[in-house]
Amino acid sequence: MKHQAVIERCGTEYTNAPRDMTQCERLTEQAVTVISGLRPSSARTSVMADAPGVYELRTKTEPARPVTALQGERDVQARTILDQELQRVQKQHQGLVQEYKQGAPVKWASEQAAPHKYQDRVTALKAAIDRAQRDIDSLQRELAHRPLAMKTLKP
Repeated sequence: MKHQAVIERCGTEYTNAPRDMTQCERLTEQAVTVISGLRPSSARTSVMADAPGVYELRTKTEPARPVTALQGERDVQARTILDQELQRVQKQHQGLVQEYKQGAPVKWASEQAAPHKYQDRVTALKAAIDRAQRDIDSLQRELAHRPLAMKTLKP
């Protein structure tokens, strides 16, 4: 068994090299699991090594960047989800517009005696239509930023 260095807790920081011993408390020796993080520079080179010759189609202003097959699948899945969500919101918007009937929706029986309820519902419908339109616009912008396909270049 390897001998473990003394670990100190200094506030919310755990270290084996404390800066100020007066604010630190020595922890009892116990099993410690170390999880190493990813290094940005090595992550970039591993993508290059994993998929030589695979490039993602991008907009004219953005250069092509190497991607792995897994990232390409994720991009396709993300685009599919966005497409489905756009279709759902468009149907919802269409239903709201039909119900709104240009500001004169059909009055419900409960609204005959209380005109303020009718006006509240009309206002809520208009707000829902506007919200759905903003969602549609956002989804369309997001889809415009997503890659359409993957292109494999021959080495």
